[in-house]
Amino acid sequence: MAFVLAAALACALACGGGQPSGGGHGDGDSLFPRLPKVTGHIDRVEADPDNPRHFRVLRITDAEGRTWRFRSKGWVGVSVGHLKDHQIQGTPVTVWYEEQSGGIQLARFVGD
Repeated sequence: MAFVLAAALACALACGGGQPSGGGHGDGDSLFPRLPKVTGHIDRVEADPDNPRHFRVLRITDAEGRTWRFRSKGWVGVSVGHLKDHQIQGTPVTVWYEEQSGGIQLARFVGD
């Protein structure tokens, strides 16, 4: 029984349980329907030193081979641990983002 509870807690933490944003796994279109988005495989994910569940830098490569670099300001729907799982498994993610001044792309939501 303790093992089952520990596994459920680990999954909740890895999947962003308890975090605001509407859930995290693919509902970016309903949350941010007007934002551009890109899908790709993760090349690099760097945790925010102030909150290691959030990323500071996320770099992905899309199907055409273009590399995208995103920053974040807080929770974007998934944890760094979850993103690292995607990186290791080679499974793609989709990033909904805003263009900021200076060419910075700010991730607003990341989904499976």
